[in-house]
Amino acid sequence: MPDSLFSRLAPAARSWPHVLVGMIGVVAMTSLADGREPAGTVEFFENRIRPVLIEHCFKCHSSDAEEIGGALWLDSADAMLQGGDSGPAIQPGDVDASLLISAIRYESSEMPPTGKLPEQVIADFEAWVASGAIDPRKREAAPTQTRGEMAPTDIDLESAREFWAFKPLQTTMPPVADLSSAHGDASDEQAVAGPIDAYLLDRLRQANTVPNSDASPSVRLRRLTFDLIGLPPSIELQDRWLADPSPENWREIVDMLLASPQFGEHWGRHWLDVARYADSNGSDFNATFHDAWRYRDYVIDSFNRDRPFDEFVAQQVAGDLMSASNDQQRYDQIVATTFLMLGTKMLSERDKPKLEMDVVDEQIDTIGRAFLGLTLGCARCHDHKFDPIPTTDYYALAGIFRSTRSLQGESQKYVSTWPKTTLPVSDEVRTAFQEHEQALKRLRTALKEAETSLKTAQGSVQSSLDGVIVDDVNAKKVGNWVESTFYKHFIGKGYVHDNNSDRGKSSIVFSTRLPTDGTYEVRLSHSPGDSRSSRVAIKIATAQGDVELQLDGRKNTLPPMWSSLGKFAFSKSHDAVVTISNRDSDGYVIADAVQFIAEDANTANVDTYSQELVVKLSGQVAELTSRIKHLESQAPAPLPTAMAVAEHSKEKIADCAVCIRGEYNNLGPIVPRGFLQVCSGGSATISSPQGSGRLELAAWLTDPDHPLVSRVIVNRVWMHLMGEGIVRTVDNFGSRGERPSHPELLDAMAVRFVRGGWQFKPLICEIVCSSAYARSSDYSAESVSADPENRLWWRMPRRRIEAESVRDTMLVVAGRLDSRAMAEPMKSFGVLVSGNSASDSASVDGGPLGNRSIYQSVVRGYIPPLMTMLDAADPDLIVGRRPTTNVPSQALVLVNSPEIREWATAAATRATNHTMAFDERLRWLYRTSLQREPSERDIELAESFGLTQPNDEANWAEFITALFASTEFRLLD
Repeated sequence: MPDSLFSRLAPAARSWPHVLVGMIGVVAMTSLADGREPAGTVEFFENRIRPVLIEHCFKCHSSDAEEIGGALWLDSADAMLQGGDSGPAIQPGDVDASLLISAIRYESSEMPPTGKLPEQVIADFEAWVASGAIDPRKREAAPTQTRGEMAPTDIDLESAREFWAFKPLQTTMPPVADLSSAHGDASDEQAVAGPIDAYLLDRLRQANTVPNSDASPSVRLRRLTFDLIGLPPSIELQDRWLADPSPENWREIVDMLLASPQFGEHWGRHWLDVARYADSNGSDFNATFHDAWRYRDYVIDSFNRDRPFDEFVAQQVAGDLMSASNDQQRYDQIVATTFLMLGTKMLSERDKPKLEMDVVDEQIDTIGRAFLGLTLGCARCHDHKFDPIPTTDYYALAGIFRSTRSLQGESQKYVSTWPKTTLPVSDEVRTAFQEHEQALKRLRTALKEAETSLKTAQGSVQSSLDGVIVDDVNAKKVGNWVESTFYKHFIGKGYVHDNNSDRGKSSIVFSTRLPTDGTYEVRLSHSPGDSRSSRVAIKIATAQGDVELQLDGRKNTLPPMWSSLGKFAFSKSHDAVVTISNRDSDGYVIADAVQFIAEDANTANVDTYSQELVVKLSGQVAELTSRIKHLESQAPAPLPTAMAVAEHSKEKIADCAVCIRGEYNNLGPIVPRGFLQVCSGGSATISSPQGSGRLELAAWLTDPDHPLVSRVIVNRVWMHLMGEGIVRTVDNFGSRGERPSHPELLDAMAVRFVRGGWQFKPLICEIVCSSAYARSSDYSAESVSADPENRLWWRMPRRRIEAESVRDTMLVVAGRLDSRAMAEPMKSFGVLVSGNSASDSASVDGGPLGNRSIYQSVVRGYIPPLMTMLDAADPDLIVGRRPTTNVPSQALVLVNSPEIREWATAAATRATNHTMAFDERLRWLYRTSLQREPSERDIELAESFGLTQPNDEANWAEFITALFASTEFRLLD
């Protein structure tokens, strides 16, 4: 932090607590939510640790092993803690003291002995141990399973369906609340604005807890605009609301915000968190997802047009298989299936069957968490340890996704790629594109023919000039001659050398009959160099007898490859012979070709027709090249493609066998394709799958009687608006998840959601128009004692604004926000992100671009520090609820980022360019940045900063930087 800024802010901290507390670290370590690290969960163990143990360790360290290595068992939690001959395998919380970690790091013993595990896998084990080594496995070993056999499951599905999440949706009448003791100063009309308040107030009454009164109008409006569009309210909207803070005006503002295109940009980001959206693959091969942005735009458009959620789900699972009434619908449906493609993949995995099953596993896990709130990936190796999901259910789903094509070919040796699907366009666009391609093809064919004819004609001319050439392949060799092409200049397919050996025993004879009597210049083609012989013995048989001479092979007289041996008379009646030998040589002897050029050879002897043909064809080549270049410059845009799944060929569409312990090459019985039995009223098996079975899966997920899908999505919406979910573990509705605080309310909203056409906007409107949403976040000791976690929503929780909204709001204050969408954010990148030049890093993190944050590229491994520090979603994970932290480093990043200081300077320029007085400028700044009027303390602090001086842009910039770093700027009350 700059000294001038810190020294000037610190003394004023006490008079400005709301603004400075985040920057100087007072109460900055307070956690705003119960965010959990993924490594500290059972799901992390089941998905990232257990499969590795099974694949790489159990052969020697489990109850099934023929011989236990080091007396160490790794197939239960207790066994790992007990350890073997060398002591405990792990020390939970202490990575460096854990023998298992040092072994897989290859720091002590080297395990597994077949080869070191990938760095990412090692990092997973380190994170797992560091977070406490959560391991749900019991002491007793799993029953032995042999090929083709399955251990019996002890899951009681009938009993399991009695669990709240698997019961059918329940319809109940809203309770009649006793208003006399359920609210403070609020009127009856405000206290019960609808069914939501009736359910909440009934629980508050039962707990004898009084809810807070409404927050101030300015706080409520700020809360609403950030929740609905992710941006602060404009000064004009603030004036409109403060002039008439009535329920009618509130509803009109809600409708206006829901109709804004910015609504889809904000709520689309919520879904992209769940969809693990990214513009690159990450993992071992950070390949560029050039077409992923189309899915991003599809999601934004879906929220803006309020696409029914059942349709939204179906399109992402099976859009390519659904019928379409027009090209736009077909376009949307194909792009929607990018959802299944976005997960990170080990593209360089050489074991392709394993890669295929890993991709299937990732897709099943995504479907489970995103739509069902269940951790299905745990059932890959064994029956789910906590939820009623047998392994056979997992492989019923695996058959669907293994029959779906998500990978194809290789972008380079061993590295897989993915299918690209051409998207529909208008007939005019397609015709124009095809005509252009055909015209280019015709011109390129004509150019190739002209270049071939030109080369032939040039060869004819050159033959007349070059005389007679004898290549080494036509020469007679005696001794040891080695063929080579190392030196790049040679005649024919290569040259030979004597390997600098057998001196005096190797010779090569070039012989030919010349066309006419006369004098010819004789040339030798050879590659020069310091290792060559400086005395190459040469004998030439001429018409006047033999001539012997020596050549310095370390250089040539006619670079790059010819040396002239002199001019000699030859007779057409006798062979012209040149013999090269390594007699008396002192280095390598090189021989490539011998050339005989008639003394009177000149252009006059060249065939006139050939010369004219060369000129003519050269003109044709130049003209065709120019026409091709011009046509390429006029090219229409290439036909759009999507990163979409497709059906496998008929012979590859099939049911999947159970992979014993998750090992793809250890197969058990084949399981018919189908769904989860516990969520299915009738048979969970697809009797006659249409292709892969994804259409049937989409229909099953969107059945109005499905017990999970509507509950899960309604809970997500509630969480985004009310700070916590009715089920706080929004991605886990299973037995390890939390129970709903208000199950009747959740079901009532889910039923209305489905009956109302699965649409988000009415649901959101109902929630934000409730009295519960309007409550203040003020502290109440009495209410805290009765409900310390605010499970009953007696107040609105204080919440952190999402990272994207923090950045976008700074752009708003700076006057730099560009409302335009940004297509093709990865256009400048090649196949591999990290294969581009280092200078591309600025474009990876968005640099100075002013587009909304949702349009910035999301490159796995290159998330900008600002977004990372403010808890943006990890694109490697399915993030239904972001972890929320408030730590000093966040303020430090905000203060010290050059980009943010640039925006603060731009905002200062806006403030100082106004002709307003100091107090008016300050009021403009506070209403723009914090959406409130400056307090007396704020004014005093601004005066101490010297902001009363006219046009003091530097002081204003420091002051605005402090505002950006404040907790008040980052939090919603």
